[in-house]
Amino acid sequence: MLAWLRLRTHMQRVFFAACFVAVAAQWVVIAHRRATHLGDFDVSREFGRRFLAHEDLYAGGLHYPYMPVAAMYFSPLALIDPTVGLALRYGVALGCLWLTLRLLHAMVRPRSVAVAAHELTIGALSVLLASHYIIRDLDDGGPHLILLAMLVGGISSAWKGREYRAAAWFGLATALKAPAVLFVPFFLWKGRWRLALATLFAASCWIVLPAVWMGPSSWWSHQREWAQVVVGSLTGNRIAVAEDSELRVQNEALKPVVMRYLATYVSSTTAGALATAAALGLIAACGWWARRRYGVPASPEWLLECSAVLILALLLSPVTWVQHMVLVLPALYLIVAEDRGIRRLGGRAVAAMVAYVALALVLNREFLGRERYVALLSYGAQTLCLLLVLAVIVLRRPTALTMNDK
Repeated sequence: MLAWLRLRTHMQRVFFAACFVAVAAQWVVIAHRRATHLGDFDVSREFGRRFLAHEDLYAGGLHYPYMPVAAMYFSPLALIDPTVGLALRYGVALGCLWLTLRLLHAMVRPRSVAVAAHELTIGALSVLLASHYIIRDLDDGGPHLILLAMLVGGISSAWKGREYRAAAWFGLATALKAPAVLFVPFFLWKGRWRLALATLFAASCWIVLPAVWMGPSSWWSHQREWAQVVVGSLTGNRIAVAEDSELRVQNEALKPVVMRYLATYVSSTTAGALATAAALGLIAACGWWARRRYGVPASPEWLLECSAVLILALLLSPVTWVQHMVLVLPALYLIVAEDRGIRRLGGRAVAAMVAYVALALVLNREFLGRERYVALLSYGAQTLCLLLVLAVIVLRRPTALTMNDK
């Protein structure tokens, strides 16, 4: 027993040392890249600067896809040196990644003694499986890792029965990234009426809050302009800046990927209708899968179904870039927890995860080169990754949250 504890301690030290080296190496790469090329972090910082300066937030197309509340959220970045700001947000993002793993473990641990004993292994393997998305997000300071921590914090609070605290987190996430609003119909579907209404109220409060600084007239003007862009995207009457984003081949959302496949065979209108039908079919199938209602707090299926909602939010969003896909981490955590802590994955699930690893980890930009990697994205490679993970948790329904330890 003593030898095992020493080995485990040594493995933990090696793991944390490897993490430190990886973080240091990535930071060197980020610093070198920023010397010649600005990124999304700088866009966020400019958005926040305009908010503080009472300037037009949306000059030059920055109104897609952010509401004024996002400008308020980003405004502290404009008060400090860009390099310092990026380093601070990078550190916060790493902290949020750690917090996310801790919250996930706390929700899974009660179902299995083996899961509790292999926390580090399960967390490390989950991060490894999501590493392509995590690294890409950290290139811009990890904003979506921070968003993921908000959402998992909300999931955890609701799992404990603390619905108003959960609503505050879900509301903030929805205000910052509109696709997170998908949780509201999910709550209604599950009969969680109070949580759904509280989330809508919290989101409304967060959305209106910037009016205190901007003034009601300026806030309403910006909010209405943002809403017009969103409505145009939903109805197919996109403005130029939205069309430029949504029709780029790097967009891995379900609808544009399906439309790219169908464009050769049918008109764009028909392709759009068929893509919409595919999205609605996916929603209906997942809704049927999650039709059973259960009590709270600490329902064993809660995290499982919320993980599916996170994947659906990525698939159904008008725009999904690779860095957005850190939201798949909870689903990956559940799959790894089942395999390492309860029972081995079956042959079909293993085959699906092998295909996921090939597309998400092996066939990356470093291996293929930028041009081949973008060509692969144009075929929806990362969309397929999301669908593979969703299929594993839906069709196999990992037992980490539905069965007691055997």
